[in-house]
Amino acid sequence: MASLRSAKLPAVPGWGVIPTIRVRDVRAVLDHYRDVLSFTIERDHPENSTVTRGEARIMVEPAGSLYSDEYNTAIRDRIGAKAPNALYIEEGDIDAYYDRLRTAGARIVDPLAPRPWGQREFTVEDGAGNWLTFWSKT
Repeated sequence: MASLRSAKLPAVPGWGVIPTIRVRDVRAVLDHYRDVLSFTIERDHPENSTVTRGEARIMVEPAGSLYSDEYNTAIRDRIGAKAPNALYIEEGDIDAYYDRLRTAGARIVDPLAPRPWGQREFTVEDGAGNWLTFWSKT
C-alpha cells in the first residue's frame, strides 16, 4: 500500500487551495464582490458560487444544507462569527486597486501601508464580514 506522501495527485495549475466562505445571503455577497471589490463572478449558483480576481479564487456557499447534519449545523453556528483570519491575495497594481475600493465605498479595515517583509498591503471587509488582505511586493 503506497503512503499518502508518495502518492502522486494530479496538479491543478493555480488552484492549490480554494477557500470557501459560508454566508447568509449568497446573492448580496456575490454582488458586493462584483460591484465593490471588482471580482468576476465565475460561477453563479445558489448552492456553490465562485468569484475570481487575477489568480485568486473564492467559493461562496450558503449556510449548511449540502453536507452531513453535523457539518451543516457547525456551518450555521459559525456564520457571522468574527475571526482575525484574512485571505491573502496578491494584487498587481495595489495603488490603483486601493483607490478603486475606497471610491467604491469598501470598508477598509487596515489602510495601505508598507510592511517590514518587503510588501505593501491593505485589508478590506467583504459583504459578509470576512477580511481580504491584498498585497504587492515593493
